Amino acid sequence: MRIHFFESYVIYYLTLRFSECSMEFTLPALTQESFSRWYNKALPRQDGVDERIVYPGLKLTCSTKSRDLRSNIQPRHVFVTREIGTDKYHHKVLGSNNVFISLPKRLYSHCFRNINIHSIPTGNRITVRLTETTTVVLPFIPDDFVNQKRSKRNSLARTKSKRENKRARITEDPVTSRSYTGWVTKVLSPATELAADNGIDSFQLLKYIRTELKKSEHELSTFIPNPMADAPTIEDIKNNPEKLCALTTIIQFVHHYANHII
Repeated sequence: MRIHFFESYVIYYLTLRFSECSMEFTLPALTQESFSRWYNKALPRQDGVDERIVYPGLKLTCSTKSRDLRSNIQPRHVFVTREIGTDKYHHKVLGSNNVFISLPKRLYSHCFRNINIHSIPTGNRITVRLTETTTVVLPFIPDDFVNQKRSKRNSLARTKSKRENKRARITEDPVTSRSYTGWVTKVLSPATELAADNGIDSFQLLKYIRTELKKSEHELSTFIPNPMADAPTIEDIKNNPEKLCALTTIIQFVHHYANHII
């Protein structure tokens, strides 16, 4: 493993810009830890379908077999997954037994609260920009939940008079809504949470690294030595305590701050 391989990822990571918008997604903003740990990870399936996590949640503190899931599940625990190459999405939770299960339909309103039928975007899809180079299309709420709401609305409409039904058709048509691309999660924002173990957040750390790299580009007197110089193989690195320490630091950095881009 040569240092230029690592640097290429660091430079790519540092090209990201940071921005925020007041518009919010229906699920809580991602944390750096959950994004790095779960984004784009494949879920095990026996049918060969490539299903990946496109919006990570948090692991439950109880098993998915618990009889009292309702008291343990919060919106922050919901994972959104997608069957790659299709428009089919799933909403799931991960138990302490390391098993993913579909979010029970009875808990839709518990995890997606105060959602009015008028606020659902056309097609129940929105474009969410996680970072400047990572944009995903997500369901605003579970598709089955949309169907439940529409069925309930239609059932109520049948009990109204013809005049009331006519008025309802005018006011209850789906609201045309353009997908937005301005909302960015807290993963790469100045307000990001601290990393694991009360470490520095990625915004501050990567901002500093980017500044140092720019100095090396524009100042002839600045030179960044290669910590893997004169070590062409992994064995050479392992046999050199100083270089092995540098490699260990690189691995730790990637694990905590850049795991999702390799």
